Amino acid sequence: MAGFFNSLKRAFSGEILQRKDVPADDGSTRVTMRLKRDKITRERYVVLGLVAKTNYKHAELSPREFQDLYDAMTTLQKALQVPEPLPPLKS
Repeated sequence: MAGFFNSLKRAFSGEILQRKDVPADDGSTRVTMRLKRDKITRERYVVLGLVAKTNYKHAELSPREFQDLYDAMTTLQKALQVPEPLPPLKS
């Protein structure tokens, strides 16, 4: 349980170094990414958020977890560029 509260504290504290927001769901939701630095340890981390009118979710990502997310997004982004094969011709 201590990990949950520590993660929550770090999501709302720390120094914001960079912030990027991306609209989603036709603008009704925002995906937020904040690069932060702990004020005491100076450790950098990323907070990923999903913000809607009635809801807010966040996840704190270590540098390794953020790299894993980036790799997954890069893989999916490349897959978006691959054209779908044509269906087989019916005889």
